[in-house]
Amino acid sequence: MAAARPHNGGESATAAGIAFGWFLHLRWAAVACQVVVIALVARLLAISLPFFILALLILFQGGTNLLFHRLLRRRRTIPEPLFGLVMIWDVVHLTLLLHYTGGPMNPFTFLYLVHVTLGAVLMRPAWAWGLAASTVAAYAALFPLGGLWPLRQTRPVCIDAVAAGAPVGSLDLHLQGMWVAFALTVGFIVLFVGRIQKDLEEHRRRLIRLREEKYKSDRLAALATLSAGAAHEFSTPLATIAVAAGEMLHRLRKEGAAADLVEDASLIRQEVQRCHRILEQLAADAGQHAGAPIERVTITELLDLVVIECAEETGLRPRFVDQTGGLSIAVPLEPFVRVVKALLKNAVDAGATLVQVSCRCEGEFLLLAVEDNGAGMDDETRKRATDPFFSTKGVRGMGLGLFLARTMAEQHGGSLVITSGPGQGCRVVLRFALAALGASGG
Repeated sequence: MAAARPHNGGESATAAGIAFGWFLHLRWAAVACQVVVIALVARLLAISLPFFILALLILFQGGTNLLFHRLLRRRRTIPEPLFGLVMIWDVVHLTLLLHYTGGPMNPFTFLYLVHVTLGAVLMRPAWAWGLAASTVAAYAALFPLGGLWPLRQTRPVCIDAVAAGAPVGSLDLHLQGMWVAFALTVGFIVLFVGRIQKDLEEHRRRLIRLREEKYKSDRLAALATLSAGAAHEFSTPLATIAVAAGEMLHRLRKEGAAADLVEDASLIRQEVQRCHRILEQLAADAGQHAGAPIERVTITELLDLVVIECAEETGLRPRFVDQTGGLSIAVPLEPFVRVVKALLKNAVDAGATLVQVSCRCEGEFLLLAVEDNGAGMDDETRKRATDPFFSTKGVRGMGLGLFLARTMAEQHGGSLVITSGPGQGCRVVLRFALAALGASGG
């Protein structure tokens, strides 16, 4: 049950309500069956039963069901202890009914197994094994009244009737075998059903991860298509502007025009070239760097390149610390630099004045950390920060920097972890598997 096997938020609460609702339907069915069976036994078999006590037990069961229905309507999240107590009470209730209707010889003792199976399916292993132990103990409690244990009390009439023609001790031996077989059956049910549930849960999580990966790939494919289309549409007018600006600049220089006009024409050419670079980077951010050449560089060379480009574009020169001891890696250099540079730009946009990039090896992983003293993130922003197209920069950002950084890390057998808080700066750690990087030296 979701109350006992929690997952996430609303999904867990909804699953808990559904599971508990069906469990209450089962209890109502059990109450109805109990009434019918007792009535048929009393009328057709003419067996004397303590109807007053049985009626009290059944009414109490119905009353608790009404109470639980009301609780379910008020709150969708069912606490695990409550569900466990309800299951244990049902075992006690069944034990009392069996005690007053034949004890261990009652054929309906198999209903214990229904509770055990439900517990194994709907509860966590600790609770399921606890319920199983309670059920075995409850079943065993019926036997002193039947003469199984040294303590002997008044035996039910049905047991004496069966034992009248049986060899001495044979009935007790049979009851002992029933109890042992029951205990073994309960153990097998909890063990194997629990294992099946665990495997199914792992399969469910795997399917969710695959769906997330497909969703991410679809978004990247859509962005790649958009980028390719934009590059194609803008290439012709940009080329025309570049040619016209070049001719204008050449003519202005030839005719000795004013310096400010020459400067303006030169600026137009520079901005056109900048537009070309932006389109190329947009295509690369969309995932079109798959064919980027693999280059072997040391961590120091990689960080030097990142620091230089970041200083040119943002004016901030981050500090870097290389603790890898001269480690070299084989990676698509340009995409790697772009990913780390995007993290540094995020720090600058968050108002950071101090930024540090550090690298170190930890076991079989390379850890690349970017730390800043910027504004930081609240919990909600931190949880969504790596989602594609999520940005707190408004029109200035596409929301792809952290997403692409996480994708890069995952493609190299690692992950991305963000540690941050409002006003506490931010620390982004990229983990890469050394084997996936083709690391050597260090």
